[in-house]
Amino acid sequence: MASLGAFLKLRQERREAFNTARRQHIEDLAKWRTELQETVYELQELVEYYRHVSADYAWQLRQNGIEPRTTAVEPRRPPE
Repeated sequence: MASLGAFLKLRQERREAFNTARRQHIEDLAKWRTELQETVYELQELVEYYRHVSADYAWQLRQNGIEPRTTAVEPRRPPE
């Protein structure tokens, strides 16, 4: 009877340890996801800023009779 009680106690302790580790893992994933999403938003804002800046420069050049040219290469897109 004592061995059954010890077995059940050990099983419960292992289950609690597993659940604690799983909970911590889920919290870490949520934190990393939030941090990544914040970084993505920052990068999107930065891209949008530079897009507007380049459009403004292109407009200013055209206003002064200069046709803007670029050496930028359009990024390759993965095949669909």
